[in-house]
Amino acid sequence: MDFNAHLQNSEGEYYDLLQNAHDLIHIVQPDGKMLYVNKSWSRVLEYKQEEIQGSFIGDFIHEDDRQRFNDYRQAVISGTSTDKEIVVKFITHSGRIIYLEGFVSVKNSVDGPLYTRGIFRDVSARMEQELQLQHFTAALIEREASLQQILMNGPDAVIVIDQDNYIIFWNSRAEEMFGWRANEVLGLPLSSTIIPPRYREAHDAGIKRYLATGEARVLNKTIELSALDKQGKEFFISLTVAKTPRMGEVAFTAFVRDITEQKKNQAELEKKTKELEVSNKQLEQFAHVASHDLKEPVRKMRVFLDKLQRDFQSQMPAASIAYLEKAQAAAQRLNSMVEGVLNYSSVRSHHEPFSVIDLGTMMRNIELDLEIVIQQTGAKINYGELPEFEGIPFLIYQLFYNLINNSLKFARTGAAPAITITGTALNRAEALKFFPAGDSQHFIKLEIEDNGIGFSREDAEKIFLTFTRLNSKDQYEGTGLGLALCKSIVDRHYGVISAAGEEGKGAKFTIILPARQVGQ
Repeated sequence: MDFNAHLQNSEGEYYDLLQNAHDLIHIVQPDGKMLYVNKSWSRVLEYKQEEIQGSFIGDFIHEDDRQRFNDYRQAVISGTSTDKEIVVKFITHSGRIIYLEGFVSVKNSVDGPLYTRGIFRDVSARMEQELQLQHFTAALIEREASLQQILMNGPDAVIVIDQDNYIIFWNSRAEEMFGWRANEVLGLPLSSTIIPPRYREAHDAGIKRYLATGEARVLNKTIELSALDKQGKEFFISLTVAKTPRMGEVAFTAFVRDITEQKKNQAELEKKTKELEVSNKQLEQFAHVASHDLKEPVRKMRVFLDKLQRDFQSQMPAASIAYLEKAQAAAQRLNSMVEGVLNYSSVRSHHEPFSVIDLGTMMRNIELDLEIVIQQTGAKINYGELPEFEGIPFLIYQLFYNLINNSLKFARTGAAPAITITGTALNRAEALKFFPAGDSQHFIKLEIEDNGIGFSREDAEKIFLTFTRLNSKDQYEGTGLGLALCKSIVDRHYGVISAAGEEGKGAKFTIILPARQVGQ
């Protein structure tokens, strides 16, 4: 029987109403075969009415819900159903999943059930929102559990108090640090537990002030202060406090770290640093005073040796003249050494302020000071545009004078000295490849390269030690303090100097300096 035609003929006055109803209305045989569906079913499932009618309703239901819907219909048919409505997933012609909500009733006869009638509506939008809410809630619960786990087992003690100053969270690290178990302190005022008496009034006043005015003095800042453990013993902590919302009120979360050992090490370091500063100052004073005291005897020694040579050389035998010349040379070396010690000891005590160094102009002045040696050796000093940087002019002059003078002094026999000076800017990342670069962000790299006698790789570090000589004093003049003085000057400018060389092929000195002396 064409149920659709039968319905139209027998109940014509209601047919149009059924066909055009917004709700989805159907009539289904007990075996699940669909006898009639209205236009809304066709619209929602994206099939023609005649394609749906004659098919089994289970063919359009998602496999996840097929058995559940069948059980529901059978319960309705048997009269045992307790569910008034049901939500079922259907699959449209295009493959979309939609959610339909409605109810089914049964039409019976004396011979048994004739068919079931159903009225459904499309609730896909609502169900999508509910599913999203479920996913969001599940994710929120998972995230909260993860956060709780992190807070409970993190490296810092975490303590949360409500706006009335009562402890509402106390993690396991707080238990270890302060000695109280969580169940001993939860619900107690924070002031009566870990805050030393001298801080309690300020703590309570700070919370009241914040709640009244919103003025926060310690929120989102890390401060160092003392705390109390369960035994009443004070120890140093670092404390960071953050505000967190809590059920329409305010809570305060404190992240606490025990810095007792850090403070102890810091105090020990400060003590050692002061001792070292005193020792260095005493050493510098001793070197300076000793050198000053030696200058006058050395000067007199040279004067009398010169007078002896001038007045009595003609009366001396050759051997005596040779001895006299050796004594004069020794006196000259002693004088140079005394001057070197004075220069070396004055580097750190030199209080001239930092200023911008025009290295190009400084190099031209050094060339003038070394003009005679340059002419005698036929040396060529090459440099282009050199970067500006901040330094102490007197010391930077000494640094480059010593390095260039060294290159002139240690020239290879038969080869005119060739000295090249270059300078480039470095960023912080590049400077960190050479040394821990302090607080500065911009640096310069200066290189002084020559073609002299060079030195072995093994001697590269040794040459910066005081009174170190790599060559015979009879062949090359010097005190062994020149490069030590250079290193001391570079240290004074918070930089680093290194040397590289090869015997018979020359040497290269590399200097890294801050372009600006931060905080100096």
